[in-house]
Amino acid sequence: MSNMKIQPDSNYDGQSPAIGNSVSSASALPTKRDRILKAALECFGRYGFKRTAMDDIAKIAGISRAALYLLFQNKEDIFRTLCEDLHGNAIARAQTALQSEIRFRDRLNAAFEGKDLELFELVCDSPHGSELIDLKNAIAADIFLSSSKQFEELLKEAIRQADERGEIELSRGGFQPSNCASLLIGCTQGLKKSSSSVVEYRQQLRHLILIFDLALTASTNNPIRSH
Repeated sequence: MSNMKIQPDSNYDGQSPAIGNSVSSASALPTKRDRILKAALECFGRYGFKRTAMDDIAKIAGISRAALYLLFQNKEDIFRTLCEDLHGNAIARAQTALQSEIRFRDRLNAAFEGKDLELFELVCDSPHGSELIDLKNAIAADIFLSSSKQFEELLKEAIRQADERGEIELSRGGFQPSNCASLLIGCTQGLKKSSSSVVEYRQQLRHLILIFDLALTASTNNPIRSH
């Protein structure tokens, strides 16, 4: 690990947008579907996908096995639906962050945290994290790809708007919103692979985005010098 220290931003509290229970209903009383997905998430995290039985999910959800099969065909169906919900909520949090009125670097931090933290924490906290990642790639790759493309489009537009407003200056490096978005996403993917905890990922993410922001907003009277 690097010993680099970056002074925290005084206007940013380090908190991502509220990350609630992605599989719980907005109403006070969760639906049967919500209870099933919440139970499945608990089972997959505790036992892994292969060792989880439909009976386990039904028991924790508090419903009969027959009632479970009325809503979902099998474990794969539940897993895909769970992925759709988790990724859908992640994109919604990222969009809210990118459209907020806080400082540009803080919008980026909040957007990446809103998109990544819940799923990253699920993988880190589960002893079956590697299995769940492999399963996602095997039976829910299309959901992941769609979510990734949506986020990249949101990020490109946010960067374009920040440049248009004068918050950053892409012309300093001859950049386009598209290559900036791709670069940031690629770097954060590397951070997730190298980070052993959510705390470590958040810290390294803030370092990355602060460097990115400073590089594009540095005063022309005090340019970044290369030697």
